[in-house]
Amino acid sequence: MKDRIEELMLRFVAVRTDTGTAKERNAEAFFADWFEEVPYFREHKEYRGFFSIPDDHLSRKIPWCLRKGMGNSTVVLIHHSDCVAPDDYGILDEASTLPWELDAALKEGKRDIPNQVKEDLFSEEWIFGLGPCDMKGGAAVQMALMEKYCQDENFHGNVVMLSVPDEENLSAGMRGGVLLLDELKSKYNLNYVLMLNSEPHGRTDNLQPVVYTGSIGKIMPVVYVRGRLAHGASAFQGLNPIALLAEIICKTELEKDFLEEAKGVVTPPPTWLYAKDSKDVYDVSLPLSACGYMNILTFNRTPKSIIDKLKSICENAFMDSLERMNTNHTAFLKLSGQEPHSLPWKVNVKLYEELYEEAKRESGKSFEEDYATTMEKIITDFHHNKMSLIDGINKLINKTFEYIKDDSPIVVVALAPPYYPNVANSMLKGDAVLKVNSALNEMIDFAKTQLGQEYQIAPYFTGISDLSYGMFVSDGDGVTESINCIQRNMLFWKSLYYVPLETIEKLSMPVLNIGPWGKDFHKYTERVFKEDLYDKTPKLIDFMVSKVLTP
Repeated sequence: MKDRIEELMLRFVAVRTDTGTAKERNAEAFFADWFEEVPYFREHKEYRGFFSIPDDHLSRKIPWCLRKGMGNSTVVLIHHSDCVAPDDYGILDEASTLPWELDAALKEGKRDIPNQVKEDLFSEEWIFGLGPCDMKGGAAVQMALMEKYCQDENFHGNVVMLSVPDEENLSAGMRGGVLLLDELKSKYNLNYVLMLNSEPHGRTDNLQPVVYTGSIGKIMPVVYVRGRLAHGASAFQGLNPIALLAEIICKTELEKDFLEEAKGVVTPPPTWLYAKDSKDVYDVSLPLSACGYMNILTFNRTPKSIIDKLKSICENAFMDSLERMNTNHTAFLKLSGQEPHSLPWKVNVKLYEELYEEAKRESGKSFEEDYATTMEKIITDFHHNKMSLIDGINKLINKTFEYIKDDSPIVVVALAPPYYPNVANSMLKGDAVLKVNSALNEMIDFAKTQLGQEYQIAPYFTGISDLSYGMFVSDGDGVTESINCIQRNMLFWKSLYYVPLETIEKLSMPVLNIGPWGKDFHKYTERVFKEDLYDKTPKLIDFMVSKVLTP
């Protein structure tokens, strides 16, 4: 299948599909042509199409196709069609989507490259470029396999393939793809037994290839601190939100208590991606508020457990900050010859849902109408690149405060999009996962004996992937409680951003990621290993599909 995979890969890579832009729709024309090339889809137009992502500001669609065989057992193949913009390529921008031209340019020294990259370049074992690795190479493998399945007149089972946009951004494609899978399930009486992605994998020093039976979760808590205004020369008369937010950041940045371990794999530590006060211009007063958001990656923790833990940390940080303020205030008063006394501030931390309900109780319909109008304006500005998501979140929280009487200093904990549930086959029970596990063990033996490669099974793909939307199962808090926690505390839920968690729960299926070896994702030296792309990856995917669909 090498020649066909290479042909499809080169054609797809040549199509610019910069994530978060209208160029993503170029993938639709590419797939329209491919559908006409494949006799099965040319003759069975009911088994292919373009699903419109609901309320998508770029009007993106999901190309999909179905090889309808015997029985209802169905494997879902997914890949993403978008790529990051080629900003890192510099003068090689135009060659970024033309692998052979890029290869020649790099060999001519038109960009400096590290020695290890140079070794790979001249080994002729790697394909460089924007897309062959992440992940139009994996897409080409899936397409070539679909062509093979369509030629089998006695094909057992069914295979659905989705080419989803927006994976590199907010995963609008896969979130919409869940709704498509639900439709196809009902229309064609499909029983989903496996979702298989083909994201590239990295390798450690032992160079052992990896397949994944789950995907890491991601949640992005927002911490908003509202202080008390005061002149900079009278700082003790106010409360500086910057200082309190800094205290919270210090207690959470890279914090070991958030780490999780599973079979030797450890989650990356939490880190803050943004922090800023509310000032737009210079003046000599304390800022009224400060806001930031952090990135927390999960294996098993639930959204509710994380937000509850963060609320507790914020309470401790508030307490420590007030204690330090009072100590310094007492010293200041003594030096000034004044009678010491405590500052009036109290620890005050709320979840956003509590703040929102407070505004509703105090201001009712006037708040809800103004809130809705404000949100609509923010969403319009966001889609026209006039406002960032975090600035919109800041604006919504400020709007909520306008309708609350209590102006005491406070910390508000909320959530920002996107949200990726942590998923793992170990979370599932039943015959489907048992069959996948058995087939996976057979695949590992096949790889060792037939391909001469010893694969490692890892419980989580740690690069974040669309497999997160392949299942949503009961946890320690219960599905309903987890869903409610997200819905009530995530800003722009069901307006700018939505995850159909109830539908995902209903469709929940085992997941796997089997992809080629890749290096330097999102860099101008990004590359994919030819041997995997052309030979091993398609054979392994084909093996799993065959085993899982065999009655």
